[in-house]
Amino acid sequence: MRICDLFCFSTSSLFLLLILNLADLSSAYIPQCKCIRFNSTDGGRFHSPDFPNQIEHIDCLFFHFEAPPGYIVQIIFDSFSLPPRNGICSSSLRIYDHTVDGLIEPTDRADYEFCAREITMGRAFYSKREHLLLQILHANAVSKGFNGEYRFLPKVNFTSDAIEIAECTYRVEKAKGKLFSPLYPYHHPSNVNCTYVLPHQRGHQIVITSSFLNLGSDAILEVYEMNDGKHLLHTATSASKTLYTSCASSVLIYFKAGLNDVEKASGFVLDFQYEDGIWSRPNGYDDSKPECLLDVNSTDLKTGSISSNDLGRGSSLPTKCRISLIGYPNERISIQFTKFNLYVPENKNIEKRCIDVDHITIDVRVDARLSRIDEWCGANTPPQIMSSSNLLQIEYTTKSSRAIRESSPDEIGFAFDYKFHTDWNMDHMQAKVDANRACRFIFNSSIHSSGKLWSINYPGLYPRNLYCEYIFHGKESEIVHINFEYFDIEGFNQCDETTQSDYILFSNYQTHDRTNRRYCGKVRPRGPIISESNYFRMIFFTNDIFDATGFHAHYQFITQR
Repeated sequence: MRICDLFCFSTSSLFLLLILNLADLSSAYIPQCKCIRFNSTDGGRFHSPDFPNQIEHIDCLFFHFEAPPGYIVQIIFDSFSLPPRNGICSSSLRIYDHTVDGLIEPTDRADYEFCAREITMGRAFYSKREHLLLQILHANAVSKGFNGEYRFLPKVNFTSDAIEIAECTYRVEKAKGKLFSPLYPYHHPSNVNCTYVLPHQRGHQIVITSSFLNLGSDAILEVYEMNDGKHLLHTATSASKTLYTSCASSVLIYFKAGLNDVEKASGFVLDFQYEDGIWSRPNGYDDSKPECLLDVNSTDLKTGSISSNDLGRGSSLPTKCRISLIGYPNERISIQFTKFNLYVPENKNIEKRCIDVDHITIDVRVDARLSRIDEWCGANTPPQIMSSSNLLQIEYTTKSSRAIRESSPDEIGFAFDYKFHTDWNMDHMQAKVDANRACRFIFNSSIHSSGKLWSINYPGLYPRNLYCEYIFHGKESEIVHINFEYFDIEGFNQCDETTQSDYILFSNYQTHDRTNRRYCGKVRPRGPIISESNYFRMIFFTNDIFDATGFHAHYQFITQR
């Protein structure tokens, strides 16, 4: 007799279920089992019996998640707590994720078995086909159990935007799309060899970035440029967190994996796009060429250094040099000055303005226009700067002569390091980055019970046009305290839209309503910000016209008594 073949009730039959047993199942193989079916097309919630009350003895209980044809099952756990493991799980939750028809044999081995707190908050599981089974076996020890939500996801959402020309060999014929590892989001099979071909289109760059990467210890992902031969551009392994590459020729992506039956790595999701160019100048853009011009494209180098010594040495006055750092559409640019000392005559007062002396200005692209950040002169070193788009421009204007600068007892000029990147350079914050959101960081108390958080590019100027979320997930009985050690967010009055203010705000809810007050300018947190529950969200918003140096804070998850 196959388990769950008889008497599997829908969730609406739960109360009837509690008094029924499958008495005709052979006790030589399994204990008497009950079965609850979850098949609402809108998805819903699931939980252990009597949750959040303690679980008591359960001989055997199945949850059967049954998706419509053409869909797969996703379950996400919000909490999980069973009796601790003592060599083996005396009480356990078993997951069967590859069943063809929702039925299993008594001798079938589970794909996963968990007890104690071995499933972390937010962990997701997926079925291979339309069915997924959870089996609950609970001995006499009491525990809190578990809860979570389930959804049914269309398989077509995980189909690569490419044509399969042979087994696991694909050719891209779209200008933009996604490439998935086999069976994603289910774990990829063992011993696979797959190729993805992106042919060259004249006048275009192919940009490839990873939105998910979990290859497993016995897998490798290689990206090759196909131009008069085969040239390796990028290699990703189990240690890789992100992938980015660009190429003006045809691209071959090669994915090879060994055994994956135990590790069950999910593989990858790659975004590809054929871009017309690095940056197209909009109408109205000042394309007049200064006396010296230096364009630095991310095609050439992703990191480097530039010095005023690299610029033109003309002696005519005035002299203006323009340095344009130009990246691909999904890149942003960071610069950090390592030397800064511009010539200032002894009789000049530069406290209020720099326009009459040697100075630099820095502009960033905001939408289709260039927006001025500020100007600097003398020995007032510019702060670390990060653009929110793919163009950053520096203009160096000299009112002094070359002879005067060279005769100065002090070394005159500047130097800075630059970097093109697709992430936010926030790895040291030790937060999980949500690959599906542009700027979202997740702090989970099961990973770190306390730590630091800060604004993008801190202690430099934060970028413009940001919408960043800092999400805190605590355990059931926990709340989070956030204390600000530094706070410099541009704005005034009540920090609303009418004042064109940047701001942060907090919410105990996942929706936009019922939020706490906004903070900016002089309206800063005067004490710790405390959540009402184990979920907390902080939003950091910046507009496109002003800048400041942001914030630095520390957080701590605290158990409520």
